[in-house]
Amino acid sequence: MKKKFSAVNLTIFKILISITLVSTVVAMILFTVTFLGMGFIIGNRGNVFPNNSRGILAGISENFSVAIDETGTISDFILTDESLLPEENWCILLDQNGDIVWSLHKPADIPDHYSLTDIARISKWFLNDYPVYMRIEDYGLFILGLPKNSVGKYSIEYNKEWYQSLPERILFLFVLNFFIALLLSSLGGSFLYKKIQLLTEGLAKLRREEVVTLPATGIFKEPFSNINQISRALTRKNNVLSSRDRARSNWISGISHDIRTPLSMVVGYGGQLAENPELSEENRKYAAVITAQGLKIKKLIEDLNLISSLEYEMQPIRKTAVHICVLLRSVVSELLNQDLPELYDISLSLDCEQAVVDGDEQLLARAFYNLLQNSISHNENGCRITVSGFMKGGHVCVVLADDGQGVPQKVLDNLDTLPNSTHGFGLPMACKIIRAHGGHFRAENRDGFVVTVELPEMEVY
Repeated sequence: MKKKFSAVNLTIFKILISITLVSTVVAMILFTVTFLGMGFIIGNRGNVFPNNSRGILAGISENFSVAIDETGTISDFILTDESLLPEENWCILLDQNGDIVWSLHKPADIPDHYSLTDIARISKWFLNDYPVYMRIEDYGLFILGLPKNSVGKYSIEYNKEWYQSLPERILFLFVLNFFIALLLSSLGGSFLYKKIQLLTEGLAKLRREEVVTLPATGIFKEPFSNINQISRALTRKNNVLSSRDRARSNWISGISHDIRTPLSMVVGYGGQLAENPELSEENRKYAAVITAQGLKIKKLIEDLNLISSLEYEMQPIRKTAVHICVLLRSVVSELLNQDLPELYDISLSLDCEQAVVDGDEQLLARAFYNLLQNSISHNENGCRITVSGFMKGGHVCVVLADDGQGVPQKVLDNLDTLPNSTHGFGLPMACKIIRAHGGHFRAENRDGFVVTVELPEMEVY
């Protein structure tokens, strides 16, 4: 059987996808910045030529004068502004024969004559370890020299095909880096996914007050350890509460059992005395009072047991097939037979004659009795009570409504809480009983007091 993809797992999956995508995007941004930064560093010629060597050569050429004598022969070379050449640099001018015809700041170890081979050798490299640069003019060849070890010069050559395929290789490198970043992010996200999944499952179990034992290791050591400690504390607390509740329930059951036997004798003998003609009328009245009060105590004990059972969410134990219409008629008849004043009018409108529910008949009867009695007790001046029943989507729906003054809102807000005394627990008890049968209970003030009860219909074969 396939495991359902729960909302919690979907949330964790979304977190995993988000983390993976963010990590991949960040990795690609860093790769792009690094790639562009390397290109900027490699192409930053200003750092390679701190003194702008080519600019110096251009300035010297523009400010260089050639003196020619009467025969048309060059007689002298003049640089009008020697400040164009920094003191740490030097410059020479070679004629067509390779001889130095002009120089400025020339080191002593620089030769005075150069052959074509020498010119070819130093054209892009060094002259006696001096980095050199050249500029050709009509009257000769300028050679500019920089201090030794100030510039590194390297020759890098690529064929045309390499340049043409460069965009494709850059794209391939980008895609490769993307998938590597995606793979690494997925591996890290998978690890994080498992940890977060354990965390969410642990919190879900903690909410259900189940025992949680998480592996308190790694980066989640502290939260996992805290959850484990909370789980152990809740378990200890629940065990103590369960033990206390069992003791209380057993005590109530024991006391009720111990009282019930002598109370039955008191009620039985009191009834006999109340009907004994040999006693005076006054004594028979006293015996009738004793019997009535004994029956009242018996009812209070039954209510106490019922409250204890409902308070600890105990389910009905005497379930049978209950015909709901028969049950409602029986409860209404019981009320009418108790000399109900004429101020109260109870009418039945049942459209679910075949409806059957699976439940404890006595408990359900007590619930509907309490609801009807509630309408009577809250309307001293009388009211009209209607009891209607019908089918609704696989449920038996029973609506009890009166046209009286309603009930206090405080009572409606505390339907889930049984009071500390037997006074005012009719509605909460009815609510507990209905919900213990898997039903729905809704009470509201609407032109009087209206209670809607829905119980699941029992399938009869």
